Amino acid sequence: MSARVTGPLWAVVAAAALAIGGPACAQRVIVEPSISARLTASDNSGLGFVTAARDVVSDVIARIRVRAEGSRLSLVGDAALESVVYARHTQDDDVLPRVDLTGRWLAVERLLFVEAAVRTEQTKIDPFGPRLTSTSTNNTATATLYRLSPTIESDPAPNLHLRARSDNIKSKAYGLGSVTGDTAGDSYFGLHTASLTMDPRPLGWRVEAESTRTRYQGEVLPLSSDVARVLLNMAIGDTATVGVRGGTERNNFLADTGWRSVYGGQATWRPSERTLFELDAEHRFFGNALHLAFTHRMPWLAWDLHARRDIDTTPRALFSLAPTDNVAGLLDAILTTRFPNAADRATQVQNIISRQGLPPSTSFAISILGPRLSVTNSASVGVAYLGVRNTLALSVFAARSRDALEDGALATDDPTTNNTQYGAALAYTLRLTPSTSAGLTLAWSRIQSLDSAVLFERTQDASVRGHVVVQLAPKTFGTVGAEYRKLASSVTSGGREALAFVGWTTVSERSAPWLPISGWLRRPASMRPGRDRWRCRV
Repeated sequence: MSARVTGPLWAVVAAAALAIGGPACAQRVIVEPSISARLTASDNSGLGFVTAARDVVSDVIARIRVRAEGSRLSLVGDAALESVVYARHTQDDDVLPRVDLTGRWLAVERLLFVEAAVRTEQTKIDPFGPRLTSTSTNNTATATLYRLSPTIESDPAPNLHLRARSDNIKSKAYGLGSVTGDTAGDSYFGLHTASLTMDPRPLGWRVEAESTRTRYQGEVLPLSSDVARVLLNMAIGDTATVGVRGGTERNNFLADTGWRSVYGGQATWRPSERTLFELDAEHRFFGNALHLAFTHRMPWLAWDLHARRDIDTTPRALFSLAPTDNVAGLLDAILTTRFPNAADRATQVQNIISRQGLPPSTSFAISILGPRLSVTNSASVGVAYLGVRNTLALSVFAARSRDALEDGALATDDPTTNNTQYGAALAYTLRLTPSTSAGLTLAWSRIQSLDSAVLFERTQDASVRGHVVVQLAPKTFGTVGAEYRKLASSVTSGGREALAFVGWTTVSERSAPWLPISGWLRRPASMRPGRDRWRCRV
């Protein structure tokens, strides 16, 4: 089994062992296994590569979702393996893992908890090459992120909050090819923060410190950045706050490693639990930094808007990525009022996606792998509408990345780290009958190098896809459809592809009590089943 599979697989096994052997029992465990199979006939499989030709591609996806929540321990997420086989061998057969698991252990009540997470996704080796599709895996690398985050949360006095968190992230990239080596994407990112906050009543303040460390494989000296700030906030009514901030920072990757001033402001607005607006802007060593988030949900509509300008590295970008199932996340927000229980809501979301053939995610910016220190500007909008018969999901994004330094090893002026990305996707489904739905998905993306790059490169990809989903059994769905795709590039071979596909998906659900194996082993024999009835404390 390849390294791109064994790495995430061991993480999944470790997460399951942590959950099963945890020190406390979960109140409820929901395990949702599913399997889907698809057969695709393409007239140009491997579009963008010299081996592109007619082929029949079969892929099988085995997936398991888990949600276990208890008084002290929880495990939430999913893991999947996709096997892709090419009948005419236009490409090598492949196995692609996808993992997104987060576990949380409450070590000390109201003081200390520990989060551990693993996330595996597929991304491009060459950002200007063809993207991953149902008929092509040629330009695909597997990026895996392992995170350990001990956190302290305490409220030493009314309206006074102490927070400290240490995010330690190890990233690995597999499948980069023989030229760069299979694990050339190895890196470490540490984000360590501490803050003491007084709520604005109507005046408040926060003192915070932040330290980051980034180390790429083969680099002796890690990139480090330290920032200290003081924030002053004033409450405006019961729903909004505004404030100013000031502080100082230093970075070891600049010619002058001395301290520099930081100043700016921030604002928040939360008129209800359905709406949240957050904004902060400040002057940093690279210019202006900005973070903006606006989310809103209604019983039939949800949207989120995010914008960001900040310093960036490969592991930090992977750490900061929003959940890849962005459509599922918006549907989850819509159903919050109708299904307050998170486990029940997750099941309803999965039922909607399976019944209507919606994609769990739509387009988002490509994660750029490899050593880099960049200034990144990005913005994204996601909207979902859930009606009685109609469902719609829309996403739009734009991102611009450039080298943060003018000289040095990380100032490559290469198109892979100096480019702009744009994209949009629209997915629409219509319920024709209680058991039949039809859908249409449009997707477009474009990446091009900045004018300052040593080479000008550009790739544009567009596709339209139609499908019909029929519910064959309570948990089994059949799908038939077709897709047309066009690729234009100055880097790789362009062209067109038409394909037709047929497939099915079966989803199951199991709910069971938690089995505290390690806790059971630590108890006296007289307390074990057979001697005395032992129940889990929740």
